[in-house]
Amino acid sequence: MLRTLLYFLLVFIPIAANSTSIGSYYVPGLVMDESNGLFVKIHLEVMRRSGIDAELIIQPTKRTQRAFMYGKIDAYFPELAENIPQKELIISKPFWLKKIILFSLVNSGIRDLSDLKGKIVGAVKGYSYGEKIINNPNISLSYAKDDNANIERLMRGYIDAVIGDDASTITVVENSQYTNLIHYDQNKPIHVLEVFYVCQKTPSGRELCELINQALIDMKDEGIIKLNRTTGEAQIHL
Repeated sequence: MLRTLLYFLLVFIPIAANSTSIGSYYVPGLVMDESNGLFVKIHLEVMRRSGIDAELIIQPTKRTQRAFMYGKIDAYFPELAENIPQKELIISKPFWLKKIILFSLVNSGIRDLSDLKGKIVGAVKGYSYGEKIINNPNISLSYAKDDNANIERLMRGYIDAVIGDDASTITVVENSQYTNLIHYDQNKPIHVLEVFYVCQKTPSGRELCELINQALIDMKDEGIIKLNRTTGEAQIHL
């Protein structure tokens, strides 16, 4: 009863029409444009449930983050803890999980995080892997421009393993000529990152994040959003 009352009050706290702007940026398959992509569909449903009339502004990643830093947008998504701007802000509850997967040669015996000590591990510039990975003193990261370059370096013996995600990196491996030579297990990620909204730390930003959170809680209770932090499995049923 209390939660229902809270939701009613939050929804009907007036947010001025057309005054709320939320940013995002292109992510293949997830944020395609203002109407398409899995994350966009989640966002539109969150806005509908929350009664928020928000303009969705899609720009390049850095421009979106700068717009937030300078207060030109009220919130943006998707974001990870590793990339949070250096300013006071509020984050929402997670609406997705990103798995970090380990890729190695089938006969290498490298299977989990503990096996990476003293190894050279391929990563991609600009990708997020989480502080557990990038600040691990036992892991020596070697950066390349993309997943394709890392897979080639792995096959030539320049690096011992590759870290990547369960979307783009797996796609590169499966579309390569080395599919049968590379080991990975999507059900055993070496790290799981939470994906969320970032809101301004202002009264209106706090109100916005509370509305977003309530919608996300309801969607999880209804089984629309399913997140398993142990396996990294994330499902959306819209």
